[in-house]
Amino acid sequence: MSKLQKPAHLGPHSQLVRLAVLSSSMLLLAACNSTSVTTQEIAQSTASCVGNIDNPPGLTAVPEASMPKGVVLPAEQGGLCKGQVFVTTKEITIWRAWNSEYSGSKLGKWWTFDKPKGSISKYRRDNIICPSYSPLDMLVSCKIKVGTQVVIGPGQSAKCSDYFSYPASKTNQIYLADAQSTTVECQSYDGRFSWHSEPKHIVKSAESL
Repeated sequence: MSKLQKPAHLGPHSQLVRLAVLSSSMLLLAACNSTSVTTQEIAQSTASCVGNIDNPPGLTAVPEASMPKGVVLPAEQGGLCKGQVFVTTKEITIWRAWNSEYSGSKLGKWWTFDKPKGSISKYRRDNIICPSYSPLDMLVSCKIKVGTQVVIGPGQSAKCSDYFSYPASKTNQIYLADAQSTTVECQSYDGRFSWHSEPKHIVKSAESL
């Protein structure tokens, strides 16, 4: 087949992959104001990553797609430690904890596959969410439309202040450039106080070790 010839027929899966490649330029435009990162900085950050890039059902990798700027970042800058571009081949439910004081936070760019549970502090640590980013007092779940391009990967470390930082995490996050137009069936939930007794930690004395 010559370079000018086109296949006579493309199946639904091939069409989705082609759509993802074409839409990679849109992701780049959406992130044009993000911090510029050199190839060397990304290589150094990837070397220190923990965990792997998940590939849940309903997602197909698009290796030839360009990585949006401001998604994979150097150590202590947040974002992803490493990432892969995927396109959705079926509707997938995603979750996001957000800030009720800012309505624009509801359909932001960073999401997770799993509904938040357990302690808030652990959720922050697993997903690299500094307290200054959001109080996490609201929750929203949505379904990503079929044919949507996303970036998935484990979280990069973040320096939250002069007093503490979050280390890189093995928990995968989802970068969605335009959730406003690529999600459906969104449901919001408000946060409530729910206190549990502090777990008791049994510490052995040094003499018994």
